[in-house]
Amino acid sequence: MSADKAPVEKLPLTARKNVRDGWEAKKGALEEQMLTLLGVPWKFEVNALAIYPYAEADSYGHNSPGDCIFAYFDAFVWSLKNSFIEYHGDAGKEELNTVCPTHTVTFLASPKFSYCGCDVQDGQFRLLFHPEKLGTNISHVGEKIAEALSTAPQPEGASTLSYAARHSIKTEYTTKIIPMLEKARTLLQNPKLEFQPGFEALGEKLKNGKDVRDDWETNLGDFARKYYESFIDVLEREKFGEDEMLREGLEEGVPKGVVQLKLVDVLKNGGYNETVLDDGVLSIQTTPDRWGTNIHYSCEKLVDLL
Repeated sequence: MSADKAPVEKLPLTARKNVRDGWEAKKGALEEQMLTLLGVPWKFEVNALAIYPYAEADSYGHNSPGDCIFAYFDAFVWSLKNSFIEYHGDAGKEELNTVCPTHTVTFLASPKFSYCGCDVQDGQFRLLFHPEKLGTNISHVGEKIAEALSTAPQPEGASTLSYAARHSIKTEYTTKIIPMLEKARTLLQNPKLEFQPGFEALGEKLKNGKDVRDDWETNLGDFARKYYESFIDVLEREKFGEDEMLREGLEEGVPKGVVQLKLVDVLKNGGYNETVLDDGVLSIQTTPDRWGTNIHYSCEKLVDLL
């Protein structure tokens, strides 16, 4: 693994010319694209003198350092437009502008990635290349913008949930739970029924839990919705909509009319999930290490509970 290298004091004439023509002359057009994409001015900052020592003799970065630098930034802008913004939309733009308040993109050597990648540090978005791989697999530099934002330090007072988790909630829970809640209210003839997933608390337990699945952030909203689907499936299967006694039993057992999701350290039944009555609330529970496992069976014992 290469150690940090000191910047050169001066580039060879041909390299200086290429930096001028291949990078500096084109940088403004890329920054204009950033303004169009993100709605606020962004600037690109690169110290070519610090990049040049990492270029192997007679390599792309050595012979055409300006073109090489431009290629990284151009690949980043392409990924931002055609991958990140296309999927994450305005919420992604807002997140990027917020966690990078300097609105600056830099370019540095780092062994963090096998070839190249990106992250956020000190309010800047950083494009990183492996010290021994300058000019290799350039197109990969902006492939994981969302992941970079999810691991970025959040501004003071912001949600404790990562961007990936919040995006999952927005796309897989918030936009899809309303008709499901209305269905449950209709089956139970209770227009005041509420679903309260408690995402911040779920995220805190999952973040600090042991043996938690690696993809919990990107699945948080989807799995939460499926736990409520399991509740509705039982209501339909047991014909709560047709049985007044069952509806009355649920209303008596859950006087607050709230169905919550909760992560606990230990399940009383020793299984994957359980449903319990908790101070007038129906609580669908599991442990952090079993989050997302056998969701469909989580409310199987609902009638027995009542």
